[in-house]
Amino acid sequence: MRIIALGFCLALLPAVAGAQQSLRSAVAGPTVQSAAVGFRATTDNNAALKAAPIRRGAGQDVALMVVGVGAMIAGAIIGGTAGTIVLIGGAAMALYGLYNYLE
Repeated sequence: MRIIALGFCLALLPAVAGAQQSLRSAVAGPTVQSAAVGFRATTDNNAALKAAPIRRGAGQDVALMVVGVGAMIAGAIIGGTAGTIVLIGGAAMALYGLYNYLE
């Protein structure tokens, strides 16, 4: 078993040793770009990915789901006919909130 563990460690040794290598090119010394202070104008290569519309107001849907699950738990604790009614109402509220959230 020790030989298998030793062989596994030796097989990983070249991959782990490469982790210490620098990914930078062989440029030595400071550059003018790194000495700049303030904001820099850059081009945005991911503009197409950021074009998705931002949906605001999902908090009400999440609140409906949370309150619905809470009502389901309360209905399970209450028990009996009244508990069943509260549980079904909570399930309906949670499902309505989930429907609006996923829409």
